[in-house]
Amino acid sequence: MTTPARTLNRLLIVVFLTGFYLQADLVLTASLKIPAVGALFGGLGLLALHLGRLRHGDLVFVATWIGLALASLVANPAFWEATELWSRNDHAYATSFAVFLAALAMGIGAFTGLRLWRAEEIARLALSALLLLLAGAAAERWLGLAAISDQVRTLLYAQDVTYAENLRDQVLYGGVRPKLFTSEPSHIAKFYVVMLLAWYATASAWWRMPAVYSLLLAGVAVVQSPTMLVALPAIWAADLCRSRAGAGWLLAVALALALAPLGLAAAEALFAGRLEHILSGQDTSFIYRAVMPFDVMARVWADHPLFGLGIGAKESGIPYAVAAAHDLGLDAGILLATTSPLGNNGLAIGLIQLGAVGSVGFAASLVAFWRFACRGHWPFAAAGILGYLLLIGGINEPRFWGGLALLSAAAAAAERRASEV
Repeated sequence: MTTPARTLNRLLIVVFLTGFYLQADLVLTASLKIPAVGALFGGLGLLALHLGRLRHGDLVFVATWIGLALASLVANPAFWEATELWSRNDHAYATSFAVFLAALAMGIGAFTGLRLWRAEEIARLALSALLLLLAGAAAERWLGLAAISDQVRTLLYAQDVTYAENLRDQVLYGGVRPKLFTSEPSHIAKFYVVMLLAWYATASAWWRMPAVYSLLLAGVAVVQSPTMLVALPAIWAADLCRSRAGAGWLLAVALALALAPLGLAAAEALFAGRLEHILSGQDTSFIYRAVMPFDVMARVWADHPLFGLGIGAKESGIPYAVAAAHDLGLDAGILLATTSPLGNNGLAIGLIQLGAVGSVGFAASLVAFWRFACRGHWPFAAAGILGYLLLIGGINEPRFWGGLALLSAAAAAAERRASEV
């Protein structure tokens, strides 16, 4: 690349990452918005910049994913049974499909731009992001940044998607969790997990192994989000890929097992209130994220086992969600008022929308893509996305395709460096 192109590439990646972190929407009308507008702008800009660098394999997988998404709709009885949605709910399926196409294009652009970076460059970028997040979260908790953060949040996000459960935080966590300019505390954790995994896969320093557990513990303690622990399987997968099942992987497993009791003790100390609520069945947030989506999935598959409800489906799944909420003792009225009435678990939502056949096809296409793009590091990318899916809301949105781009690019860079040794 020429120097101006390289500079533009870096600038667009920064724009993409900022938008991917904030997930701020551009509201055009009461019923129309552009999701994660910063991430879309940066990712689509990268796609335009590197359009000539797309490989034949990239285009094959893009066509495959679009084909699977279309098949999940047109071969889906639930879609044809719900044709009134087109007039009743602002063309819900068409809007969701348009978001899917834009998010896919964004992800391919971000992946192509990051694929040009060396592993060391991605590691420096990810580590810088991690340290910035830790410093910002600490400043919000203890140095008064919360007031500024809240003012920015009121400008970036609509009131109905802005987290304001400070009393709940004080009861369950012993203090108000940092948001750091995002709409809710968990969004920091989602971005932190992706950056942590990207850094660990591409870092080469001898201290990377103890450092990753230190960064993970620091993130859990400062951001106060136990969901970050979903990164652990991908960390171990990265060790396996790097060592090719050699002695290094055995050392990593031994270290993980040795640290496990310490991690459990720390979790119990930091999140005693939250654990008590979960074990007593009082934590509706946990049920909404980890239990209800799979209950909805079972109900959908009982009626539409092959292709689910179709990618992007939301309104057609509401009857199943209401039934599940009733059986689980949740308030269906509150559920319907949220932006994710089917629950907030990307893995379950994907299974709901694609069904058994569509899900197998989508999973197979992802593995084929990783084996093509990441080669020996594909298990790391797969483990990372599987854990990440548990934190997000679906597979047809920018958050999924952005995370896929970042983890796949990190895996590809790590594999290139390994092949050069």
